[in-house]
Amino acid sequence: MNKDQFLTILRKELKSMPGKDQKELLEDYETHYAFGEQAGKTEEEISLELGNPLELAQEALEEYKRNSPPLMKKSESESMTRTVFAVIGLFSLNFILAVVPIGLSIWAVWLSLSLSAFAMIIAPALVLFDSIINSQFLPGRLFASLAITGLGILLCIACIYLGKVLLKITKSYYHWNLRVIKGGK
Repeated sequence: MNKDQFLTILRKELKSMPGKDQKELLEDYETHYAFGEQAGKTEEEISLELGNPLELAQEALEEYKRNSPPLMKKSESESMTRTVFAVIGLFSLNFILAVVPIGLSIWAVWLSLSLSAFAMIIAPALVLFDSIINSQFLPGRLFASLAITGLGILLCIACIYLGKVLLKITKSYYHWNLRVIKGGK
C-alpha cells in the first residue's frame, strides 16, 4: 500500500474526529513518510512499518474519546439561568457570610500582627531615640527592647507563613467561586 492509499483509508476512518485533530494526526503520518523517504525507504515499506491504517484510526479515535471532555447537552437558556442563580447565590454567600465578616476579619488580624511584629523589631531604635530626647539612658529599657525585638522577629516569621497560608486559602476560594459560576463543582 502506498502513501496515498494509506492516508485515504486513515482520513476516511477518522471522519468522526474534529477537523483540527484529524488534520494534526494526518500531518504526523505524512511526516513519517517524509522521514522514511529521506532514509531511502519506499512508501510500501513505510506503510508496513506504520501498520494497518484501520487499526491506527481506531486507536486514535479511542484515544481522542478518552481525552476529550464530555459534551454538554443543556440548552443555552438553561445554562444562562443556572449561571445567573449561581452568581446571585455566590454574591449572597460571599458578601453576607464569607468575605466581609470572616475573610476581611482574618486578613485584618494578620495585618495587625504584621504591624505589631514590625513595631517590636524597631523597639531598640525607639528606646535609643527616647534616650536622646529625654537625656536619660536606662539600660533596663534597652535590654527589654532587645527581648521584644527577638519576639518581633519570631512573630514576623510566623506572619510570613500565616500570610502564605491565608493567600493560598483565598486563592482556592476564588477559584472555587469561578468553578461554581462556570457550572463545575
